[in-house]
Amino acid sequence: MRFLILCLTITFVFSHVQPDIRSGKVKSKGVNLGGWLVVEHWMTSSSVIWEGVPEYYHGYGEYGLMSYLGHNVGDDRFEKHRSEWITEQDIAELAQYGINTVRVSIGFWIAGFDKTGGSDWKVFAPNALKYLDMLIKNWAVKHNVAVLVQIHAAKGSQNGFDHSAPPAPGQSYWALYPENVRNTVDLAVFLAERYKYEIAFLGVGLLNEPSGTTDEATLKQYYLTAISEIRATGNDCILTVAPLIYQQDPDHFNDFALKETHIWQEWHKYLIWGYEDMNEDQILNIGIPGVQQQLDVWKGNPIFIGEWSIATTDNAPFYSEESFRSFGNKYRETITSAKGGWTYWTWKTSYDETQDITQRNAWSLRQLLRNGWFTI
Repeated sequence: MRFLILCLTITFVFSHVQPDIRSGKVKSKGVNLGGWLVVEHWMTSSSVIWEGVPEYYHGYGEYGLMSYLGHNVGDDRFEKHRSEWITEQDIAELAQYGINTVRVSIGFWIAGFDKTGGSDWKVFAPNALKYLDMLIKNWAVKHNVAVLVQIHAAKGSQNGFDHSAPPAPGQSYWALYPENVRNTVDLAVFLAERYKYEIAFLGVGLLNEPSGTTDEATLKQYYLTAISEIRATGNDCILTVAPLIYQQDPDHFNDFALKETHIWQEWHKYLIWGYEDMNEDQILNIGIPGVQQQLDVWKGNPIFIGEWSIATTDNAPFYSEESFRSFGNKYRETITSAKGGWTYWTWKTSYDETQDITQRNAWSLRQLLRNGWFTI
């Protein structure tokens, strides 16, 4: 009887998709759990965390929001938000559509410490870590989904955008102070070590969309240090490295960390920024083929498209259902040629439930799948 139980347990563990994604046998076909453990107003505007908050703080990010709310109000609001924004039902639903990976954004405060002596992490609402634990140790195991943990908000902010929770609106200080970079190394090591033996844990995205005052030399040295310290523990999880946001092309990072194993080069490929003047035909015949060409000529570590969507500008609205589906399928096929696979941005937004069904919300993969406008 003991032998039978052991065999069943081993069969269950090794049937999880994560090891096959890590080894390259299966590509990631995933989605981002945006707005959950790092909030952005534009996609979570209906959440209780924003009730009565002045508009000034809407584009500030989580640091500004909690500075305004304070712990007496903010902690309870964030607890409610985190418990409701993503639940096990979401993981079960996305898995039913054939999604095999989730990329979850986290901020430096999730660890609950700063070995460099800083106190900025104390500004944020505590206890986000228990939800990440629940996702990786429970929900993702049960529903056969791999989890990539993405460092979306580094100490000091790596880009100044609201999703990086800058301490001052629009300002990025991450690369200007060595203690910020060291804190991010410590965070990456902490995450990799905490989930090292969890079957659903795919790896760590080492930094999201670096730009602003972040320079290439500091960025590359950070990656090399984090990779070295994580590998020194015997951990072979996937680690993604992203170039500066304006260097996501075949000419940058193509020779970086080639001797390392399980390193993915992360790009974000939206057909919006830089495509503002293109109409539908140009998006189809210039925009998408341009992305395909970049993927075809890339010579570095496997490309992982950590963010993309079929959202477009007003110049290329793809109003008809037929043209929208055709466009979405064509771009999905291109993105799928990335060797590491992809995760769509994002799973849901606040206006999924209130938007008229005829108004396609291309930012919400959940809505697209529920209404049959997109297939995995």
